[in-house]
Amino acid sequence: MKIRDYLLEKTGLGADGLSKARLKTLLYKETKSCTYNKLYKDTAWNGPQCIWNTFNKLNLNWNLVKSEYKRNKGSDSKMPDYKEWEFEIQWENDKGKYLKLGGTVTASGAGTVDDPLSKYDVNMIIW
Repeated sequence: MKIRDYLLEKTGLGADGLSKARLKTLLYKETKSCTYNKLYKDTAWNGPQCIWNTFNKLNLNWNLVKSEYKRNKGSDSKMPDYKEWEFEIQWENDKGKYLKLGGTVTASGAGTVDDPLSKYDVNMIIW
């Protein structure tokens, strides 16, 4: 049975009842269209927004912990090189225990030297 089918059958959307490994696999699979082989060029952060919309579509209990602009170590630029968002997801796993899953979404600059974030790609890491 596919994870998405399992999720729909067992919980009617949402993460409850999934092991941590299954939830992580589901999240990577469902957000792949937001992160794989895409370059964004916008000021509204449509890349990360795609991930947040997917979390909402899956009816996850999630929230943003923090977000901040950052520069690469040794960078001479006054402009940030990337923006990072930290999120957490709370759910009841397959053993009935309430857990938190954390992760980051990073928009890495792929634009010009003067404006690195005029274009960006997105990746997500879950821990």
